[in-house]
Amino acid sequence: MKIFISLVLSLLLLMLVSCEDKNNNEETLPEFGSISGNIDFSGTWPDSGEVLVTLDTVHPPQGPPAAFAYITSDNVQNDTYGYNFSNLSFRNYEAITVTYWPLGYETAGTNYSLIGSYINSIDLTQGNPNLTIDIDANFN
Repeated sequence: MKIFISLVLSLLLLMLVSCEDKNNNEETLPEFGSISGNIDFSGTWPDSGEVLVTLDTVHPPQGPPAAFAYITSDNVQNDTYGYNFSNLSFRNYEAITVTYWPLGYETAGTNYSLIGSYINSIDLTQGNPNLTIDIDANFN
């Protein structure tokens, strides 16, 4: 019986020591990043066609964008549209472009005008997960 009690107490002590909460003050790193900002439009908004903002992994763009959004005049307040690309993988992006498609967007189409862009290396990392990039776009 003495051995049994010693064994139970030893196991209890082992469980108490093993289950101790680790006092960890380290910051939890994000799993995804975001790129957001304002697009400031100038010129006359067109009566037809489509306007897109795209985030591209390479420039000039090859293949589908990493993220995109259609912009309508209803979404623009005081000539400014706020965009937000969220849940992005950490990596290097090459460009954010604003394009006007007078006949509407078509995959791999060439019937568009580049009206605004940020064409620089955009390094989205866990250490820098939320970036703000503003862009000027001109319909003229």
